[in-house]
Amino acid sequence: MSFKDFFVNRLGLMLVVWVMVIVANVVGYGVTIGQAAAGSALLCAIGLIGLLIGKFVSRWVKLPSMIFVALTGALLACPLSPISSTVMTLANYSSFMAPTAALGAFAGIAIGKDFKDFAKAGWKYIIITIFVIAGTFFFSALVADIVLKVTGQI
Repeated sequence: MSFKDFFVNRLGLMLVVWVMVIVANVVGYGVTIGQAAAGSALLCAIGLIGLLIGKFVSRWVKLPSMIFVALTGALLACPLSPISSTVMTLANYSSFMAPTAALGAFAGIAIGKDFKDFAKAGWKYIIITIFVIAGTFFFSALVADIVLKVTGQI
């Protein structure tokens, strides 16, 4: 895939995500449309920039694109960045939990589409998958609980 095709594909994806996040923030969290649009546009732009950096750098460094997205966001939000206050203000308008219902629905559709092939693999794979998902959820919750207690948030 050419760099241009990659950019157009990811830009289209970010536009869909942008609309979903705006709707989820306005409906679920009572944020104004302007605030939700600005906050989610910033987060989508950070995501797109990180993905483009990941695509460009992947010739030399084989790392997941998510690392470049997180690094881009961290660099823009760090106190040394000249735009950190703007980034932090706009990011606060967008709740990260808002789009989880929509993402869960997409994940369910994706799993449901391939469920027949998955079931053909055997019942052992289904049980292992349930344990992996449950373990990931519970251990993530445990780590979050420990971090929140250590930092005094709860």
